Amino acid sequence: MRSIAVYILGITFISLILLGLSYRVSIPEGAVEMQIYSCASPLKEECSFVDEMTNFNIYHYYGKMVGIKDERLDNTLGVAYIYPKDDKRIDELIDKFSAKIHYSQSLEDGVTYYGYCKGLDKSVEIDGKEINIQIVSNKDNIIVGFPLIMGSY
Repeated sequence: MRSIAVYILGITFISLILLGLSYRVSIPEGAVEMQIYSCASPLKEECSFVDEMTNFNIYHYYGKMVGIKDERLDNTLGVAYIYPKDDKRIDELIDKFSAKIHYSQSLEDGVTYYGYCKGLDKSVEIDGKEINIQIVSNKDNIIVGFPLIMGSY
């Protein structure tokens, strides 16, 4: 009896380890790229390319399903999705993510919005407001970052 219990515990432990190594995450419909901002690789093997920064790296993924180590991306600094440029799409994306926009800022080639979405655990405080979504519309595309977009846009 004891050996069966040890066997079952062993199988369970190995299964949990294997499940913990890689999860499949889908890139949202309409997005053409996912960027993960992380100090440690979220599965570099499936990454198309890496921008190496001073304090973190930006991992670029183009497949519709991405294997990462942490299903909820807890070990990352943030995530961004890149959508093709379509002027109507900004309002649709704000609605899709149920974002309450606190601030907007004009850019040379577009606009950036800072807001809040319920249910996200990473945020920053800007002028006394909790911010966990940034949406940038530039001349080429729309970038949606959680909590903020890191790197250039």
